[in-house]
Amino acid sequence: MIFPQSRGVIWNPSVRNHVVLPDPTINPKDAYISVLGFGVDAGRTHHKVVRFVYCRNAAGIFTTRVEIFSLKTWSWRRLIGGVDLTLGAYPSLLRQVLLNGVVHWLIEEKPIGDNSFRRSYILAFDVGDEVFGEVMLPEWEAGGSGFAKLSIFLINESLGVVKSTGESCDVWVMKEYCVRESWTKLYTIRLFEKIENVVAFLNSGEALLALENSRLVVYDSETKHTKDLGIYGTPSSLYMYNYVESLLLLRGRTY
Repeated sequence: MIFPQSRGVIWNPSVRNHVVLPDPTINPKDAYISVLGFGVDAGRTHHKVVRFVYCRNAAGIFTTRVEIFSLKTWSWRRLIGGVDLTLGAYPSLLRQVLLNGVVHWLIEEKPIGDNSFRRSYILAFDVGDEVFGEVMLPEWEAGGSGFAKLSIFLINESLGVVKSTGESCDVWVMKEYCVRESWTKLYTIRLFEKIENVVAFLNSGEALLALENSRLVVYDSETKHTKDLGIYGTPSSLYMYNYVESLLLLRGRTY
């Protein structure tokens, strides 16, 4: 579960320094959920924090409100219009990909009943123009995405998606940005051990995988071999941020 938060922290690990953001402007009196995202515009001159807040409006209807924090003006500003997200979409906001001045989240709307349709798409936020949009996912082969786990990544400087079933992982890349027909399946990962989580993709193209026995390994798609890194942890604890200029966004935690 994602808990309410009051402040965010921007941390630069290269110099081991951080700054605490001022209090946000959207602070509902009733219970709410908030998630932070972070990015820089295409010119790499203007860093911004985007904050999603799921709360009840004056009419008693739950909606998503959005506000932007500019590091240039050092102030929060509410975004008119925003974006329509349900409560079930919020866990998807915890992983983001920044590419060419646009922050991307892979949104998976959770079904309410057994026969409910699960809509999945990529939510995009242009940091410079402060406009939301959608990027279409691949046209999956027969059987669709089913109840496979979908994850978003930066793969070789392109937008990538991984469809995981535990037994295998299909790796897809959008070779021409925002052109759905350019989605290409690069390869499928199959191992003797269960794949708990795809952690990240290295600049070399190799994949970091968390296996069933809590091991972190590097997978080479050409040789189909893995290399044990000697790092252990639960699948949820093995995570790599997609960050820009050594700036990481932490969600108000104390370390």
